Amino acid sequence: MGFLIGFSPWIVYWILVGNMPFRGAVLIALGLSVIAVAVQRIRKQPWHSLEVGAVVVFVILSVLSFTVSDRFLEQWLQPLGNAGIFLVALTGLLIGRPFVREYAAASVDAATARSDGFRVITTAMTWMWTTVFALMTLISCIPPIIQGQATIRDGGSVASVLCYWVIPFTMMGLAGTASGVFPSWFDKKTAAMSEREGAADPGAPVPQPPAAPPVTDPHLQLQVPHTSRHDEPFAITVSTRATSPVALSVSGADLYGRMWTWRGSVENGQTIADEPIWAMQFDGPADRADLFIPPEQPWQVRVEASVDGRSAALTCLRRATDPAVEVIEIDVDGRRALLAVPASATGPAVVCFGGSEGGVDSQRAAVCALASRGVTALAYAWLDDGPDAAPIADIPLERFAAAVHWLSEHVGGPVAAMGISRGAEGLAATLAREADLAVSAVILLSPSSVTWQAIGPDGEIPGTSSWTHRGQPCAYAPLPSGALMPQLVGNAWRLSRDVAAHRPTVLRLHPAYEEGLARDVPPDAVIAAEAIGCPVLTVSGSDDELWPSESMADALLGRRNNPADRHIRSEGAGHFLRPGLYPSTVSRTGGIALGGRPADQAAACLSLTEELVGFLVGARHTV
Repeated sequence: MGFLIGFSPWIVYWILVGNMPFRGAVLIALGLSVIAVAVQRIRKQPWHSLEVGAVVVFVILSVLSFTVSDRFLEQWLQPLGNAGIFLVALTGLLIGRPFVREYAAASVDAATARSDGFRVITTAMTWMWTTVFALMTLISCIPPIIQGQATIRDGGSVASVLCYWVIPFTMMGLAGTASGVFPSWFDKKTAAMSEREGAADPGAPVPQPPAAPPVTDPHLQLQVPHTSRHDEPFAITVSTRATSPVALSVSGADLYGRMWTWRGSVENGQTIADEPIWAMQFDGPADRADLFIPPEQPWQVRVEASVDGRSAALTCLRRATDPAVEVIEIDVDGRRALLAVPASATGPAVVCFGGSEGGVDSQRAAVCALASRGVTALAYAWLDDGPDAAPIADIPLERFAAAVHWLSEHVGGPVAAMGISRGAEGLAATLAREADLAVSAVILLSPSSVTWQAIGPDGEIPGTSSWTHRGQPCAYAPLPSGALMPQLVGNAWRLSRDVAAHRPTVLRLHPAYEEGLARDVPPDAVIAAEAIGCPVLTVSGSDDELWPSESMADALLGRRNNPADRHIRSEGAGHFLRPGLYPSTVSRTGGIALGGRPADQAAACLSLTEELVGFLVGARHTV
């Protein structure tokens, strides 16, 4: 309704200017523009740039209508009016009050109106209108320039009819149609994308079925480790009397019972290492694939070989941990945790914090791998998990400190701490503020160098920090989600084709975080890494598509001067770095891209346990 009020003086002006005396048309439009401003004030609505600009423009046109000749008005009144609304729209943009945003804000809730995505969309739509007004101005100048005698009332001139009326107002109609159609189209497509992501939910975990019996053939033998850990290499050697290549198939079901398979071929006596695991492909439609999550029980990997009518097959097991390690679920200050205790603790103890996925299950692989190397490890749920979990907003940093205190008391001395992604952000922010925590070493996987704005299911939460400390919100770097709008619009445009082709629709968050760092970050939002009084290891992937972890790791260590610090740069790896060898051909979760070239991601994760344990042991000796 407000949009119509703002445009009404112009609509009336364009209708009347060609059908009645110019002075009357301009004065009526002026009167309507004044009434429009008054109506908004009576309704206690803020003034809008389009309405105030209309008053100014029609005052000027009224003065001109009484001071210049009718001949001049016949030729130039229409171009001057078009130039007037162009300047009004342009001025609104320059002063930060684009008129589309002013009217659209009244139709959405306050949080949406303050979001960066809303800012970008309404600014873009205002630029569209401003461009149309500029073109209307230029086109309406053509008749008097090329014909000299052309006027807006010259119905016999094709140029006058087209350039004064047909082309400008056709363009305006198209802009109006786009303004009316785009919001509902975008909302509909966004809802469809969300529904599509929900439909891809694999559901509850599925127990591993009984292992298939082995198939043997004396002329075709498979050499495969019958039992190994996820963080150990995996190699297959084939022995056969056949001269033809042996066809190999390696398959296994994930936590949700979905099958993953690798197929290849080898020669007699050839060994193929690791690739049969990391190169596994999801067997279902590509748009239903998600990050591989191993079963909680030992993962059954079926290896099958065939050549010249002969076949052999066996099922081997990939375990999360050494059998001697005890993994128990415990409660730490009212929050869920997993404690992995080695049979003989030969290394330091470490508390592990997961990322924005919440809970402790994402850190199960990490604590199991560390405990298998003699490190007592605690996975702690700093964020709730499950469908009803709260967003990352106003999370007390004291949760991180509580987990450190608990493990330190449990082992009777300083402990190390490790976090990934948002967990690394919260951990680093805590240690920078809590100098008395008994921490001997810090590991930050895919870290952040700043504390970020709060994030919910629909993007950033205006005016809200991700973290609090001692009851007060922490300063934060704003997350400009508007940087994602080109991707979101592009994804919406391609959605129907993606669905038909079973292609995933993926969002890369990296541009938003990168733009956030490029803006003026409040000094207090920068994590004071120099206040962390122990060695720090950062690990980042060069192909991180979620946020710029490599540059943020450099920023963290750049504030410090500790020779024991280290930054492992994993070329080609993505955001989600976890110890172990897993299928890495799918690098997304919940429609969010994580990045990582499969072979490089696998190599980085397989070597990660050795890197972590080596750093922890070395750091303990430097304390």
